[in-house]
Amino acid sequence: MRGEKRNSKKGNGVIFISAIIALFVISIIGFNYDSFGDLTAGAIKFGKTSIAVNPKFIDAGDEITIIVNPGRGCVNRAIGIYDESNLRRATTQYRGGTKIKVCEPFTARYVTSTSWKPGDGESGVFFVKTFDYGTEEFITTAFTIRGD
Repeated sequence: MRGEKRNSKKGNGVIFISAIIALFVISIIGFNYDSFGDLTAGAIKFGKTSIAVNPKFIDAGDEITIIVNPGRGCVNRAIGIYDESNLRRATTQYRGGTKIKVCEPFTARYVTSTSWKPGDGESGVFFVKTFDYGTEEFITTAFTIRGD
């Protein structure tokens, strides 16, 4: 009888230790899986945030296409269009829902105003900006409206 009790206690101890080790292994795999996803998907899906305007040289009144590829921290849905004195002339935005932060690549279009035609002594350089939540900075690119 005594031997059976000892074997029973020993069996319960082995089960307890095995359960602790199994939980530890599962938690390690779970944490590493998240990290692994960050490393692989982050490298593939989430690079550095970029913004581009196409075409780069236009006439006043032409349409521009703005291509935004958000990085890890996502970007604000609003895109500002600024002149060379940093005065915001217009805004456009991501049209795919009600989110403030956008984490997937998107394209926005905007028809520039005919009044933006540069006068004498003006460069006609305009900037497109959106806020990058990952770097906590604005990302910017430029385009030019041709004068006469």
